[in-house]
Amino acid sequence: MQETLLALDPRLHVVALVGYALAAGVGIVTVVTRRESWRWTLAMSGFALAVHSAGLLTRWIGSGHGPYLTRYELLSAYAWASVVTWLIWSWRDGRLRPLGAVVMPVVMLLIGLGLYTGPEVRMLPPTFTGIWLTLHVSFYFVAFATGLVSFGASALIIARSLGTSLAWAPPADDLDGLAYRSAGLAFSFWGVGLLTGSIWAYYSWGRFWGWDPVETWSLITWLVFGVYLHLRRFYAWRGARAAVLMVACFSLALLSLFGTSLFTSTVHSEYFS
Repeated sequence: MQETLLALDPRLHVVALVGYALAAGVGIVTVVTRRESWRWTLAMSGFALAVHSAGLLTRWIGSGHGPYLTRYELLSAYAWASVVTWLIWSWRDGRLRPLGAVVMPVVMLLIGLGLYTGPEVRMLPPTFTGIWLTLHVSFYFVAFATGLVSFGASALIIARSLGTSLAWAPPADDLDGLAYRSAGLAFSFWGVGLLTGSIWAYYSWGRFWGWDPVETWSLITWLVFGVYLHLRRFYAWRGARAAVLMVACFSLALLSLFGTSLFTSTVHSEYFS
């Protein structure tokens, strides 16, 4: 049974990848041609998300642990959280659907990279267990997803400031407000992720903080998000300059989450070895 589920998982991810690719293509065409076709983007995204969810569930049951150990599992989980977050925003406010033109390509890239690295299953090390690990990675999944929404809104602001015609995109003020609110959520979830991670580290290695490269860069990322929020709130940063800073914040988040463990020696490299 387990072997069947594990064999089915990557096939479901491939189907989900195709669905997200179609959703991304329709979304980009909609933005460029100014045609209202978001219902097709949402329908394709919903279908791909359902297949993606089935893939994660079969992986979870087949491997016996959640999607937080291998690079393949983590990239898939980050992609899943991003799609769910964008769909929730789109459901609450239809004007935010154009963010799919940014979110969907990123989701495609995450799943594609995950499939490229290989879906091999690994057993959990003794330190990679417990509720604090689950909370730690879960908060980072949501922090990444909300940060991606903020990045998407900022990217549209920058594109509009460069003269790109985005007829179906929300007004600049709405995008700016969305980027600010989403960054606030990312900052909050990231901070809780840091806190739960330190508690997990205490139970795993007997210390709350060890200045591990991943810990250090994660702290730097959280502080830079705080700088963005501070400048936005108290110094009235708006428009393109705030959007550029937000793009820099999200780029730093990518480095913290994915780059540090690949290029430095760290206890978190267990994820990517």
